[in-house]
Amino acid sequence: MKPGNVGLYVTVGLALSIGWGIRGNFGHEAGAMIAGTLAAVAVCVLSGREDWRRRVAFFAFFGAVGWGFGGSMSYGQVLSYANSGHLSTQLWGFGSLFVIGFLWGALGGAGTALPAVLDRERLTQLFKPIAFVFGAWWLFDVFAYERLAMSIDSMVPEERRHESLLYWFDADWIPALVALVGVCAFDLWDRRFGCWIWLPILAALGAGVGWVVQLGLDATGLSDSLTSLVLRAEGDPAMWERDQLLINWPQFFPLVSQHLGWAFGMIAGMAAYFVKYGRFRSGASLPLFMAVGWFASFLLFPTLLGVRMTPPRADDWAGILGLFVATIIWLVRNDLRSVARAAVVTGTIGGLGFSGAILIETLMTTFGNPVLTDDPEVIAAWRHWRGANWHSFFEQTYGLFNGLGIAFAMTRLSRQTPPLVESVRMRPWTELFAVSFVLLGVTFLNAVKNVRRWTQPIGRDEFRAVPERMRAPLFESIEFSAYGWFLWAWLLFASAFVVLLVLHRRRAIAILPSDWAGRGQLLFLVFLWLFVTVNFERHLTRFSEGRLITEGAIYANAVLVSVLLLALTRPSRASDHAGASRVSLRRAISFALVVGVVAVSLETAVVRSIYEDQESGHRGKHRRFGEDASWRTRPVIKGKAHE
Repeated sequence: MKPGNVGLYVTVGLALSIGWGIRGNFGHEAGAMIAGTLAAVAVCVLSGREDWRRRVAFFAFFGAVGWGFGGSMSYGQVLSYANSGHLSTQLWGFGSLFVIGFLWGALGGAGTALPAVLDRERLTQLFKPIAFVFGAWWLFDVFAYERLAMSIDSMVPEERRHESLLYWFDADWIPALVALVGVCAFDLWDRRFGCWIWLPILAALGAGVGWVVQLGLDATGLSDSLTSLVLRAEGDPAMWERDQLLINWPQFFPLVSQHLGWAFGMIAGMAAYFVKYGRFRSGASLPLFMAVGWFASFLLFPTLLGVRMTPPRADDWAGILGLFVATIIWLVRNDLRSVARAAVVTGTIGGLGFSGAILIETLMTTFGNPVLTDDPEVIAAWRHWRGANWHSFFEQTYGLFNGLGIAFAMTRLSRQTPPLVESVRMRPWTELFAVSFVLLGVTFLNAVKNVRRWTQPIGRDEFRAVPERMRAPLFESIEFSAYGWFLWAWLLFASAFVVLLVLHRRRAIAILPSDWAGRGQLLFLVFLWLFVTVNFERHLTRFSEGRLITEGAIYANAVLVSVLLLALTRPSRASDHAGASRVSLRRAISFALVVGVVAVSLETAVVRSIYEDQESGHRGKHRRFGEDASWRTRPVIKGKAHE
């Protein structure tokens, strides 16, 4: 890939922009996977490298997973900070946006770059431990979560989720814990449960020691002193009753305080077992590092130090920060510095993109802004302009920046890495797994969310586009919910898809191209138009002219990027390998820090030069600091809906 290949940059940029616009409608980790898949496949196909194109399924899979991690981070309140008119809050807001954008882009870049560098042996080894983690998540969601929630807090409604005893900074600590359990379960299975007898022994020993330690602390009166050091109320006790406020630990801690000694001791004993006997082979050390890093950072920043980015909203950013640091450490330890550098590069551009996109949106909404003019004619002339879906504009703009970051990092990586030599196609099942995960898993996780929207009542007559329950044709006794019918339809489609993939391994199916560039193009186009359709269906029952900037732009860009991908794909050629990068990882990280400080300072200065100490009128309802800070005046308290 040549750095001057404008077509590649435009295609990858638009691909991720489309995915990010769709992600805004579906949200969270599953939504972010859409953008990651599109960008990774596009850069793979347009690379011109046959060794990369042979791995297009892996690019799609790891691109999806890498970009998915950032989906847990909350940023709605941070956008308000940046437009608050309060200097320290604005600096915090733009700084937080840079951090969130950096983390999202860095992990997405690492996932996209991994299949471009790892040899097939180590790359395909990763699938078994990853499958264990995915399986642990699935088993917990299907069989354990609902029962656990019902037994603990009787299924607290979403708007009162902070009253759940499992609530801890509104963060995804339970999925992180389940992932850790999943990778430990893989290690036990991989070692054929060798020395497993020591696990319950050390767990029991740790529990006993913890119980004795707690008895000693209670007897000496040190328990209260220790509790005061690590336990605090989330909110201002001077403004609210203490029993209304939440604590900085899971909310069930006060109810089981007498059991914390043996519980923490048991956890320490189990950890000691895996430190002593764990091997974490086949790449299992990567998800282990990531899970441990998540908890280490989450415990350090919001829990112990009280560093919260967007109180009272979720603090998953801290866990993702630890996950990123742990990933970089793993990459360095495994001689994958080129992937680490690519991650930092995409992260830096992502940070600039996230904070810069909100600056662009703020500038675009100055026209006819009542905060800046009191002329009724000017305000009226720009009312339609200002009433557009600017949040979607912001998201698609950020997606464009991210796509340019991926294109830039992968262009450099292509020139810095030698051709990948694969004499044997090891573990061919991993390719089927990767393709199935992307086309079936990612699509289902997002498309199923449409069912709830279709069955919601519309208007005063509470019309539903799709009935909540429907009987089968001809057989009155067979009845399922709309979700049930959707699930049956998806299972039928998924079964046919998997059968065809298996048959293709034995005998080539004519519809699939014989060359890898064509296969990559087909994967990209099928995935792209699946989601363009699913996204349009989501809003069809409530479509309005305000949706044109979202769905209209996504559709037009999808048409353009389809043409570009097909037109710009060239025959495979020899790699233009120019040697390893001379830029060290340390210098890349230092550069990212400098860019972040400069960008945040300039962005804040630009907004303040226009609005001074006023809110922008478009956002800006929250403050991070001062007597009227949101965490003081509107904390998450018991008895009221979650902010």
